[in-house]
Amino acid sequence: MPITLISASLLALLLVYLSYDVTKHRRRSKTSLGDGGDAELTTAIRAQANLVEYAPIGLILIGLLEQSMVSSTLVAGLAAVLVIGRFMHGLTLGKFEGPSIYRVISTASTWLVLLVAGILGLIEAAALL
Repeated sequence: MPITLISASLLALLLVYLSYDVTKHRRRSKTSLGDGGDAELTTAIRAQANLVEYAPIGLILIGLLEQSMVSSTLVAGLAAVLVIGRFMHGLTLGKFEGPSIYRVISTASTWLVLLVAGILGLIEAAALL
């Protein structure tokens, strides 16, 4: 399952970066738990948490689709959109004043991957019944 392995590896690197960012802000603000009312720490925590909330189910679906022998081109496309979307979201959250087109695109792309992968998963499962 090289597609899933590559995707999970890239997202793991992103998680390490985002986790480091949280730690950096915690040290700066001397906040060991919660956000202490620090807006930059809150943003760093949300960027990290958002990755942790969405990446696992996306990776699970991609891995199961890859194992089910769904077209590798389709699985690779879904994986690429998921990884790019999560990087875009994680690296741009809180970096722009007001609404961010990056946040809109990254959220929409992640939801699209989950929707398509979820539907494909149901189709694949139904074929196995």
